[in-house]
Amino acid sequence: MADLLPQRQTLRTLRREYPFLQVGTLARTAGGRPVQAARLGGGRARVLAAGVHHANEWLTGCLLLALLERYCRAVREGGSFGGFDARGLFDRSTLFCVPVVNPDGAALVTGEIAPDSPEYRAADAIARTHPELPFPAGWKANLAGRDLNLGYPADWEAARMRKAEKGFDGPAPRDYPGRFPLEQPECAALAAFTGRVRPSLVLAWHTQGGEIYDDFQGYRPPGTAALTDAFAAASGYRAAECPADSCRAGYKDWFIRRFDRPGFTIEAGRGENPLPASCLGGLIRENEPILALALHEAV
Repeated sequence: MADLLPQRQTLRTLRREYPFLQVGTLARTAGGRPVQAARLGGGRARVLAAGVHHANEWLTGCLLLALLERYCRAVREGGSFGGFDARGLFDRSTLFCVPVVNPDGAALVTGEIAPDSPEYRAADAIARTHPELPFPAGWKANLAGRDLNLGYPADWEAARMRKAEKGFDGPAPRDYPGRFPLEQPECAALAAFTGRVRPSLVLAWHTQGGEIYDDFQGYRPPGTAALTDAFAAASGYRAAECPADSCRAGYKDWFIRRFDRPGFTIEAGRGENPLPASCLGGLIRENEPILALALHEAV
């Protein structure tokens, strides 16, 4: 778990090691933790990769930080990344990476927040409203009890009603969309950042299931199918229709609806969340080709 947190120190270390990597802060959470972004490359094609919308999927942050480090090293040493010449990828494309969208929630699940702290006690009080969910292992939300991957304006009202029917009508460890779209600073910051950089495609990493979702309520922007097939072949993951309970108000959904460009949710790995740190090596092998292909194929 220490591989993920503190995120800022990890990105600072990478920035010192690789001066061509740019790092900045998009926003601060209610807990004061930074939501940070890294930029790598100078090409016209733009790819935005995001991880840890969900707290107990914290391993996606480790994954993206590891992929970022491997890509930087390959650029510096003239090596390959995901089967492609790294310097060629660097010249043709620009990667924007937000490894940890939900640093507050990740800090809770990974044990950074002490059980005797006010933050932990407040989260525990929310968790007690849903005793069927293990705490903190079942926690997906930020510390305000908002599920950040239900916080985007893409059929948000329908998502809110559907979750309320299932008992998630107030702050909860998961599945509560909040009071309105982009209510939370994490979602608002990522949406604004996406609007500024206007990527050719986005990749939102989650765990688990070994599946790739590429549609918004059955719609796929032009060029999506070929990319999905390539990602699936390279990773061993399965292209799948987005489940009915997960097809609204997510980041990928909003991106497709807002920009009409390919957006993907990558459900990395297999098992039960939270996946253990021992899975990271396998996740890197499976997902490095996805990111490299995205950088190579984005237009």
